[in-house]
Amino acid sequence: MCAKVLQALLNCVKYFTLRSIKIIVKFTSGILRNSVYKCLWILIAITVILYLACKCDLSRKNGATKIIPKHPVVVWWTLNFGGNVGTRTCSRNVKCDFLKDRNESDHYKVEAYLFYGSQIKLNDLPPRRPEDIWGLYHEESPRNLEELMHKPMLKLFNFSATFSRHSDVPFPLQYLESLEDITTLKHFVPSLEKNKLLTEIAPVMYLQTDCETSTERDAYVKELMKYIQVDSYGACLKNKELPEKFTGDYLNNLNENDFLNFVARYKFVIAIENGVCEDYVTEKFWRPIKVGSVPIYFGSPSIRDWLPNNKSAILLDDFTTPEILSKHLKKLLANDSLYEKYLEHKTKQIITNQKLVKELVERPYQTDGMDTVERFECFICEQLNNKENIGTNIVNKLHYNCPKPISALTLSVNPTNHWVYSWYYARDSAEKLYQRLTK
Repeated sequence: MCAKVLQALLNCVKYFTLRSIKIIVKFTSGILRNSVYKCLWILIAITVILYLACKCDLSRKNGATKIIPKHPVVVWWTLNFGGNVGTRTCSRNVKCDFLKDRNESDHYKVEAYLFYGSQIKLNDLPPRRPEDIWGLYHEESPRNLEELMHKPMLKLFNFSATFSRHSDVPFPLQYLESLEDITTLKHFVPSLEKNKLLTEIAPVMYLQTDCETSTERDAYVKELMKYIQVDSYGACLKNKELPEKFTGDYLNNLNENDFLNFVARYKFVIAIENGVCEDYVTEKFWRPIKVGSVPIYFGSPSIRDWLPNNKSAILLDDFTTPEILSKHLKKLLANDSLYEKYLEHKTKQIITNQKLVKELVERPYQTDGMDTVERFECFICEQLNNKENIGTNIVNKLHYNCPKPISALTLSVNPTNHWVYSWYYARDSAEKLYQRLTK
């Protein structure tokens, strides 16, 4: 008899068999006096119990009875995050049962835990058993959980879905809705009209409400303002008020047509990410691309891989100081032909970067957050059903590559930046966490 069935039988016998046999013997002794028939009834009872044990497959674990259902069980450990509940059928007809209620998960043998990075609480994690699979889903920069910048934290996970192209389920183009958004003229304002608007607005727009970032973007913009006019909206370095219709709840209406038309009037839009990570490219970059302004960009070191054309953005990495950048901007302001070289995705409606096109064609799920989550769930489910060396697979730095904080102003690590101190603290915290969970 197989070991699995024997184990299941032993567990069932402990709870049910002895009691069942006594009842059956008592019942049969009153009806059937022949000992042969008694033995036969007892044998039938044990056979029924064995059948039920094989059907239910009850196992004894950590002092509690856990049900091993027909399909692998996956639990979303982090709370308040969208994900599926119930049985999911994925490719090749593989199935898994997904749970979000931790209390319910106590009754099942769980094979995988999934975590949403921004909601991970370091003091609220399940035991890290070697046989369990851990999956990380994270679309944000590490400011919400700085420990993820460090290898000890990352290697707690077996698989990942992040903005990195090296992730198991990558979504580097999460903020690009479609290729059509790049070439559409819906919001585009031609250069001649933009030139006329320069009597009313600055050539450069800056809109930001998060004034404390590891990239020190406010420090950069403040220095740039010394050399060229910048209209700064929002809470940071504000020198101009938004139109009244945007002041109520503009953060939730940044993709509304009226707001996009407002942004499109500017020749340049400052797009400095709140963190430097490979392939972390947000709406700060794609919004000006969509409306036909030129992004002044700092963030992902690999941004050139995602430019629609060779000159679709002005990169701070190409200019050592804000003053030098301002001279370049003034040169473009004086020459529409030079300026429009940055807008060929609009003026010629072309995309020459085939890597960008291929990425979106081959992975269309990444433009929809829920589709990405479901793709990750099915990826984990397929791994659990495949069961080939899945426990040995470990997330590495390429899956979430965010170095020590780099300043946009100096294009290097600023040792006095408090985010650098925080980076060291997070490194030690990640190491302690790994030791605690794996000891």
